[in-house]
Amino acid sequence: MIEGDEMCSRKDYDARQYYSADIPDNGYLPLGPRLDSWSALQLMQQSPEFIMKPPSSRRYAFNAIFSKGTGEGRRHLANHVLGMPAANLTMPIYTSVSRKWSSLTEVDTVDTGIANKLNPHSYMEVLLDSIFTLSPAGHNPECFRMFEAVEAGSIPVLVKEDLFVSASGACLEPLKHWRDAPILVLDSWDDLYPTVVRLLGDMAALDKVQRDLRSWYEGYMRKVVREFEDFMMKPVELNTSSASSTSM
Repeated sequence: MIEGDEMCSRKDYDARQYYSADIPDNGYLPLGPRLDSWSALQLMQQSPEFIMKPPSSRRYAFNAIFSKGTGEGRRHLANHVLGMPAANLTMPIYTSVSRKWSSLTEVDTVDTGIANKLNPHSYMEVLLDSIFTLSPAGHNPECFRMFEAVEAGSIPVLVKEDLFVSASGACLEPLKHWRDAPILVLDSWDDLYPTVVRLLGDMAALDKVQRDLRSWYEGYMRKVVREFEDFMMKPVELNTSSASSTSM
């Protein structure tokens, strides 16, 4: 199994982490959340005071936590859409956009453009308090953020083209498995503010979307793990002639 092949440049593996429709018979496991984010969320959920707040009780309309250096779509989103005034938004937004990618947990030895970097606990706190989580594609549209958002009850937001092709063009239909997910898919990032403003006008509907998304996600993860287990347990065809020639 190959991990970390965001560009889908290697086809000579039986199983992979990033999906590509041109090798449908390969085993596939989705990224899931990052380990540090997942661990932080697990600790938070152990608190007796923890509740998974519905969208109608959350503080932020959306969060934008990403680096600009890993995709043209991200640069457009950061420079154009996030540079606009949040017209007609009745709720605050949370932004933490860096120039370069670096781990949330490592010492800030490079200039990322973030004054106060988020540790995993703070990062998950933001997701738990955000109705939407912007998920612009980097090298590949599939990213940890999508899974972390759903785990935190936040609705991922992406653009339609990311469902069909990765930025490099090498991964075919990288988010094929997410096409029927109840997430927010925009025609372009220019539609972000008007769409969010409209959706915020019906909080009851957003509460339902969150419930539907959780149900979809649990079903999807069970299905993909079951399919991977079936793939791993496929019987191997042995060369019986070779086996008989060496038997005693």
